[in-house]
Amino acid sequence: MLRVTLLCALLVLGSAGVLVSCSSGQLWVVNTLARNGDYLVQADIPYGTDPRQRLDLYQPAASVPSARMTLVFVPGGCWGACDTFPKDDYRFIADTFTAHGYTVVIPNYRLFPAYGFADIIADVAAAVDLIYRAAGRGAGYRQSASGAERTFGGGQMVALLALDERYLQPDTRQQLTGWIGLAGPYDFLPFTEDYQPALFAPESRYPDSQPVNFVDGGEPPALLLYGRDDVRVKPRNILSLSARLQAQGVPHQALCYDGIDHAGGSLALSRPLRDTRPVLADMLRFLQQLEQGPPDTRLAEVSCRQ
Repeated sequence: MLRVTLLCALLVLGSAGVLVSCSSGQLWVVNTLARNGDYLVQADIPYGTDPRQRLDLYQPAASVPSARMTLVFVPGGCWGACDTFPKDDYRFIADTFTAHGYTVVIPNYRLFPAYGFADIIADVAAAVDLIYRAAGRGAGYRQSASGAERTFGGGQMVALLALDERYLQPDTRQQLTGWIGLAGPYDFLPFTEDYQPALFAPESRYPDSQPVNFVDGGEPPALLLYGRDDVRVKPRNILSLSARLQAQGVPHQALCYDGIDHAGGSLALSRPLRDTRPVLADMLRFLQQLEQGPPDTRLAEVSCRQ
């Protein structure tokens, strides 16, 4: 059985995009270092017919003890409306987590303006469903003795997959064990970017783009991470969602970091920085808590305040 944990990286890593403020030069450096990692790669696995509907699967080398979890990392970039880096540019994320025994999946998806949000999030959901089905068939994915794996995936879109029951197939959703949101936009109406009304059209569906609208209790545990120097995603997003989760008794932690901006949270997972910032350690602690069972409904730690 595959148990799923979504880690937000844009979109868990923010709706505005995880690495939109990173230059291609910065990513080239950290990904060059990431090539030294000890992992296996299956690239461009199709989950649809469009050229963008492809994912990369990174598995720990046989010498690395398996953590029996699959982390689905969803890249950001304003859903295509601003700089959007391809899945290959996030190799450094896979390098870091495979070193701790996790399998990592990084999908591409179709982009705005050629496609609207309904198509884009459908792509991410299809990628997660594919990993679930393939693991159940034993299709080349390393599994634990118990056959259990979990997925982890990418702010606004990952939050919606975890909170809104309409996207994932029922059997996949039943296996969700948690999700992580890094710099994610969860409560951003009214829209502030010119492209957003068209992206989320029609107007009657604008509320559907807001993860905060879908917390009603019983959702999987969440870890919300935010850098106080972030100027793209406003603090309101994490504060609002954290308050809603707390009101509904959903186990979660909301952690804010000094000296980290929108891109800094993700870059903190790269080889040069992962041992000097608390971001990776906090993520690993949360994942280990999920291994041990659902976290206590009381908040373990909330450092984000007005």
